Amino acid sequence: MAHHEPDTHQLLDQAPLLDATRDGPLDRSTLQDELNISRATAYRWTSSLTDESLLEQTPTGYRTTGAGCAVADAVSRFERSVAAAGRLEPLLAQISAPEFTRHVHLFADADLHVATPQNPNAPIEPWLEHFASFEHSRSLVVAGCPPKVTEQGIEHARNDVDFEAICTPLALEADRNASKNAFDTIASAEAPALYTHPGLPFTMGIIDDVVIVGGFDDETSLPIASVTTDDPEARKWAVDLYRRYKRNADRLNVTQMSTKK
Repeated sequence: MAHHEPDTHQLLDQAPLLDATRDGPLDRSTLQDELNISRATAYRWTSSLTDESLLEQTPTGYRTTGAGCAVADAVSRFERSVAAAGRLEPLLAQISAPEFTRHVHLFADADLHVATPQNPNAPIEPWLEHFASFEHSRSLVVAGCPPKVTEQGIEHARNDVDFEAICTPLALEADRNASKNAFDTIASAEAPALYTHPGLPFTMGIIDDVVIVGGFDDETSLPIASVTTDDPEARKWAVDLYRRYKRNADRLNVTQMSTKK
């Protein structure tokens, strides 16, 4: 039997029915009440979704198929992505890397921090809060570190606190130019593990259970916006991304950096 492509717009409307019936069969009368739809709509939706093999009829009602669950999940991701794209526009104005935009639905409920004239440091306040004390910290660093974050890094280095950071060469150079003494203190300490990678997509921190993604102005490197979340799925995504870049990163050669003019 020939299959035709389902109507995408129609599926967006019908997705709530697929969600309603994924945990067990429901009859049309119950679907009318739960979804607040008419009898004619319930008939039309159950018939069309059954024809598309996204729904199956059982003796006790209609139940979502495996394919229907996949469609319902895809619709949910789409709706969350659209919501996140609108709410996180200040950050997305600075970050267009597909590594983030393809997973923006994971940040639909994240906290957004935007720089304002009254509080230009709002985007780095979450870094200062979480980087002050932690058990495990890993970061991707594209822009030079703000001075207050560097101060925390110096304190951790002097106290032999373990943390990891993968930096672009430009970020390392910016930090070294900002303060050679601060750079040398952190880079030559035993506990911190510093790496370099030329192709990092954006600045990101994984500090214990919290994920922070930051957007910086390309020309000034000033913080524009950041998001924070402790969503487990967002953290899993962040850890996988960090590991991918670490596999191709080089351990920082402190001697080479310290002798560079």
